[in-house]
Amino acid sequence: MIPKLFLLLLTFAMLLTSCSSKPAVQKEDPARKLPAISIIADSQQALALFQQQEKNIEKKFGVRLEFHYPNRLNDNLEDFLFASKKNYDIYVLFPAKIPDYVERNLIIPVDKYIKHTKDMNDIIPVYRNLYMKYGGHDYGMVYDGDTHLLFYRSDLFKKYNKEYRKRYGKDLAPPKTWKEYDQIAKFLTRDTDHDGKIDLYGTAIFGGDTKKYIWFAERYLSMGGKYFDRNMNPMIQGKLGVQALQELIQLKDSGATPPNAMYDWIDLNNVFLHGNVAMVVQWSDTSRFSFDKKIWKSQVENKVDWTLVPTANPKNPRGGVWIGRVLSISSKSQHPNKAWQIISYITSKKVTQNAVTSKATINDPFRYSHFSTTGAGAFPTAELNRHFLKTVSQSLNHPNADLMIPGGWEYMQALDKNIGLAFIHKSTAEKALQDTADEWNRITERYGRKKQANYYQQWLDLVEGVRSNGMAQ
Repeated sequence: MIPKLFLLLLTFAMLLTSCSSKPAVQKEDPARKLPAISIIADSQQALALFQQQEKNIEKKFGVRLEFHYPNRLNDNLEDFLFASKKNYDIYVLFPAKIPDYVERNLIIPVDKYIKHTKDMNDIIPVYRNLYMKYGGHDYGMVYDGDTHLLFYRSDLFKKYNKEYRKRYGKDLAPPKTWKEYDQIAKFLTRDTDHDGKIDLYGTAIFGGDTKKYIWFAERYLSMGGKYFDRNMNPMIQGKLGVQALQELIQLKDSGATPPNAMYDWIDLNNVFLHGNVAMVVQWSDTSRFSFDKKIWKSQVENKVDWTLVPTANPKNPRGGVWIGRVLSISSKSQHPNKAWQIISYITSKKVTQNAVTSKATINDPFRYSHFSTTGAGAFPTAELNRHFLKTVSQSLNHPNADLMIPGGWEYMQALDKNIGLAFIHKSTAEKALQDTADEWNRITERYGRKKQANYYQQWLDLVEGVRSNGMAQ
């Protein structure tokens, strides 16, 4: 018994010794030894294409990528950027913010790189000239070619057509004017399950972030409105501006939009794709998201159609290439040449062709080659893909665009804040726009009125140039 017990204890002691010994050293990931290229964006969604291509970039360029972004899409990226106290190599920027980044010396001109980059003539002029240029230089490469479209539930338009025709004497068709849009939005707002509560709203707009101004600007500019006169005196507070804002306020007050909604881009997509709203003006990628049950959990597959944004006058600009994204190189980057190689690769014809047809990315068409694709693309059929590309192409023929002058984003944020107060009746339409005009004058004086007038005229000339050319090469 004693020898057996001794052997048992000895064996147990050996097992304990082996368990307490040093664990095997794990092999270090070779990629960690590679130089890092640090990228910062407004959201994780904006980095989806980089994440898809991460391994290819590591292998092709001998670098590893570091991604930085707020927890949720944030239009004021600078709040996150300046709080992080970190240097980055590549900025994913809204083009409207390029002037501010240039004035702060945060990004470098990329003219010398553009000169040797392939397929620049493949980029549609509206994006080439409005997204990338400022002050006579290129400061970035187009990454996401946004454009606004009107999306509507074609099944609901068919379902309620007879009732609409009886009430208004014409078919329920996609609205071409803002008057029709408002009327249809009110008509389609209803209690579909008869429980005494509205469960379908006619439309919805942004309410919680910094882009409310776009929904106002599309109406105002389509009426023939202008931001400034030639001497940078604001015109926003005039008759057309007040009318456009009052129409929006009346639409919200009518109950045709979800009450007190503070929607951003994600929220607005969700309420439409989940079947709670009949119409929205949104960016063009909503078309392919309507078929996505995995990421966006769409409940309206094969029930959505799209067309041009309404206008007050077909002769005036409509819709717009609002927001978008460009890739710029930080002035503090230690690897600017490598950063450009990655930018050139990720925005190339081949890589972006896949990106603009993926439900996992938010990149929209910006190259001619994106419009010459055959097959179904991101859609169930080739016919739907052709319909989508044709609509986007038409939307680029006479568009609006973000104000690309020093302080441009600041001007729009002043507008955004004040119309937001009018939406919740903390201000009137007249006061909100007069307050905006007063703030715009202060911004203009700070930058210099003559200088701003020159920049504004240059921007107007660029916009008019792309409107004249449209999709022409």
